[in-house]
Amino acid sequence: MALVGLGILLFTSGVTGSYGLAGVMSAAFSLSAAAGMIMSSRLVDRLGQHKVLGWLVTGESVGLALFIMTMELRWPFGISLVLAAGAGACSPAIGPAVRARWTYVISKAESTSSPKLRTAFALESISEEIIFTIGPLIAAWLALSVALPAPIIFAIVVGVTGTFLLIRLRDTEPVATPVHRTNTPHTSAFRHPGVGLMIFAAIATGAIFGSFEVAIVAFTAEVGTPELSGFLLAAWALTSMFGGLWFGSRHFRAPLSRQLVVITAALTIALLITPFLSSLIALSLTTMISGALVAPVLITIFSLAERLVPNAQLTEGLTFINSGLTVGFSLGVSLGGYVIDGWGAGRGFAVGVGAAAGAFLVAILGEHRLRGAVQDYGPIPPTSALNTEPIPGPAPGGFPGDDR
Repeated sequence: MALVGLGILLFTSGVTGSYGLAGVMSAAFSLSAAAGMIMSSRLVDRLGQHKVLGWLVTGESVGLALFIMTMELRWPFGISLVLAAGAGACSPAIGPAVRARWTYVISKAESTSSPKLRTAFALESISEEIIFTIGPLIAAWLALSVALPAPIIFAIVVGVTGTFLLIRLRDTEPVATPVHRTNTPHTSAFRHPGVGLMIFAAIATGAIFGSFEVAIVAFTAEVGTPELSGFLLAAWALTSMFGGLWFGSRHFRAPLSRQLVVITAALTIALLITPFLSSLIALSLTTMISGALVAPVLITIFSLAERLVPNAQLTEGLTFINSGLTVGFSLGVSLGGYVIDGWGAGRGFAVGVGAAAGAFLVAILGEHRLRGAVQDYGPIPPTSALNTEPIPGPAPGGFPGDDR
């Protein structure tokens, strides 16, 4: 995802000359991936990783290859759009699959409350942050120095190789759970108080990511240094990683709902100046400051979500948040692209400012509701191992009776 999303954006904008169309294409891939991963993750749980992941990555690779071909041949835009969406729908949820393996391996030897599991997930999170740091650099370099579709081709090769190596490790694969053996409640996790608020907060946060990605690409191209887009995006990801590690290692007395209000307010203030910047140095500094604040927002959203749903629906609840981030990212890319086409690269950052303000409004208007819905910690604080977000956060709370 670190390569494909930006790769599609760079490739489509280079072929069509439109950031708006590039945003739509990237959004088609991301939105279908968000929906597809929810459905395919259920299949993985029921049938096993080795029976599902291989087919998914094959379908994704074929779809991306056909997408490149139709764009190069200048076929109708709609055909390429359908292929990008189809490729996204086949995207395998590798992150959750790897986390499930960590849980399975460690729980066999000890338990899901073992400190080793928390350490394993922290290691996994840092690894993903590194990938999302160097991914934009690789994508920008390949697109500008090798060929426009090179980032997507590279992602196909890496994705296929890594997925098939993973499914060969059968000893670490969790045991499949057929549907007739599950005790999953019929009520959707979405119905629990506060979950809807967190989904809206996730959508707003995702829109910040999406609008900033397309705005940075457009801004660097506008000032004549398109090769620096990858470095700025990497700086955003790197400071986000350090901000997340610092915030996740601290314990604050304020309730999570109040923390979300404060952090989203700080992020909104940090972004206010971005639509008016005209130099790369100023943009770089602002990018690093805001990047360091985005990670605590994500950590707090996921920590709240983990306390808003019971253990039996934890994965479903977190999937809603992940999907909200993806939907928001797609909306941010699309809206940011059209704003840039009409009013210039600088104004594209205004979409991110609006999204941050939206997250702040959700936080402040829903603070009382969230504080009443969040469950207190039990005698033994549970692990945040099931959090599929690549930034480690504070240990979540639990519902009475949950054995986390």
